[in-house]
Amino acid sequence: MNGTDGARSVVVGSGFTGLEIATELAERGTVVMIERADTVAPDLGPGPRPQIEAALAALGVEVRLGTTLTAVDETGAHLVDGTRLEADVVVWTGGMRASLLTAQFPGERDRLGRLLVDRRLRVDGEIFAAGDVAAARADADHHVIQSCQFATPMGKAAGHNAAADLLDVPLVDFDPDPYVTCLDLGSAGALYTTGWERQVQLDGAQAKQLKDTILDVIHPPSTTRRRSSGRRGSRATVSAAELRR
Repeated sequence: MNGTDGARSVVVGSGFTGLEIATELAERGTVVMIERADTVAPDLGPGPRPQIEAALAALGVEVRLGTTLTAVDETGAHLVDGTRLEADVVVWTGGMRASLLTAQFPGERDRLGRLLVDRRLRVDGEIFAAGDVAAARADADHHVIQSCQFATPMGKAAGHNAAADLLDVPLVDFDPDPYVTCLDLGSAGALYTTGWERQVQLDGAQAKQLKDTILDVIHPPSTTRRRSSGRRGSRATVSAAELRR
C-alpha cells in the first residue's frame, strides 16, 4: 500500500512522532523505520503495540529493530551494522530534551533536563516552570510527558501562580485531566488510548475521526482560519472526560 510518488524515506525512532511521520510518508513512497529497541514503540508499552504493528504492515513500512543510525550523507543513511539505506529524506525522531535555557535557573533536573517543580509548578522562590522544561507530577506515580496535553494546562496554572505570587493571593495546584493518547496512523486510521497502560479504546476510522476532532478543537486560534464545524469564537477547549463520551 505504499504511495506512488517514489520517495525513499528513513525514519529514526518509533515513538509518537516517528510513527505519525512514517505512516504519512508511506503514502508517498517507501519507508524504513529504524528503532534501537527490540520492539516497536517501546515507550508506548504493550497495550497498543498489536494495532501499531498491524498498521505499519498494512502501509508497507519496513521496520528494523535493534539497530541505529551512525551517519547520513546526501543520498542515504548508514546503520551501525554497516548497512547503507538509499534515502531521499532522513527524519530523526530520537526523543526530546528540555531547552538549554533551563541551565540559567537553579534546581534539580530529571534525565530529560527538565526542572523539577512542586504541585504549584514552582521551581524555587519566584521561579515557575511549565511545558517541556518542567517535570511536574501528573499523579502519584507519574510525571507528565512532553506533550500539548500537559503543556497547555501547565501554562495556565504556572501563569496564574506567577501572577498570584506577585499579588499575594492564593496559588492553585496543577491538577491535569486523566492521561489519554490519540495517535495518528495515516491511512491506517488512528489509536485512542486511556491511562498510563494505554488501553486501546478506539482504533481505525473511529479513532481517526476523534483525532481530527481533537486537532480542530485545540488548533491555535487564527483570525483567518474558518472552522468547518461552524463553531463561533476563536477559542475552544476539550477535556479528557469529554473525549471519552
